[in-house]
Amino acid sequence: MNILVVDDKKLIRDLVSAMVSEIGHQAYSADGHIQALEVLREQSIDLILMDVEMPEINGFELTSLIRQRISHWFPIIFLSGNDSEDFLSQGIDAGGDDYLTKPVKQVILAAKIKAMERIADMQKALDSANQKLAQLSHVDELTQIANRRGMDKFLENAWQTNCRQNAELSLMMIDIDYFKQFNDNYGHQEGDRCLKKVADMLSQSINRATDGVFRFGGEEFVIVLPFTPSSGARFKAKEIIGRLNELAIIHDFSKISEKLTLSIGLSSTESGADSVTRLIEQADKALYQAKELGRNDYRVFKNT
Repeated sequence: MNILVVDDKKLIRDLVSAMVSEIGHQAYSADGHIQALEVLREQSIDLILMDVEMPEINGFELTSLIRQRISHWFPIIFLSGNDSEDFLSQGIDAGGDDYLTKPVKQVILAAKIKAMERIADMQKALDSANQKLAQLSHVDELTQIANRRGMDKFLENAWQTNCRQNAELSLMMIDIDYFKQFNDNYGHQEGDRCLKKVADMLSQSINRATDGVFRFGGEEFVIVLPFTPSSGARFKAKEIIGRLNELAIIHDFSKISEKLTLSIGLSSTESGADSVTRLIEQADKALYQAKELGRNDYRVFKNT
């Protein structure tokens, strides 16, 4: 562990640092709040051994400051000759995690560090699990592309960025034609395989890091194209329809083709969308029009 020893008295600071090193950890030292904050900026610290009685800013005040400024958690153990209940309570309220009375004994220090190391490891594992859970909450389980929740976050960020840069933003609402008939006749397993193939094809069709593909729900997908005018979105829609045609997924129960097809609705900020909600609504209206006019094609929303 990387352990920071904070004490204004050099003798004690050096003594505790030497103990930390002998126990087998990397010791850093600071004589007060200024040096302590510098070390925290420059090093990845896993534990702080904090003296309480220091001039200018005492250990409790410095701990409160650290907890306010640094988002990730690490344990802080106070060092003091005062072991009264009120003093201990103050330390916990300030954000401390444990307490050692001076003079510090190496065997007790080693035990405290080992206990805090276990707690820190559990905290890291919990943080990692929470990060994975957050990622999973934005990913569609079947297709492994981002889901509606992921789209909402991505689209909001893209909208703000494009507004700041006065750039065009386009959105494609994509629907698999007659997917219900496909699912009902070929079975849900084949329907799931079909959705995966379409999701993979859509993912491969976007070649910019700024673009995003999402499963909107059911057999509907969305592609967000930042920094893209309507003309660019139309070109991409034609490409996607062609890519699916090349996959040649048989659909004997379609009313328009022997192969699986898509209908696409396009909207963009060029068509007057003044919010994310309006952009989605306009793409949905264009998709409805594409279906009404025969499917296996795309339509662009136009203000009437």
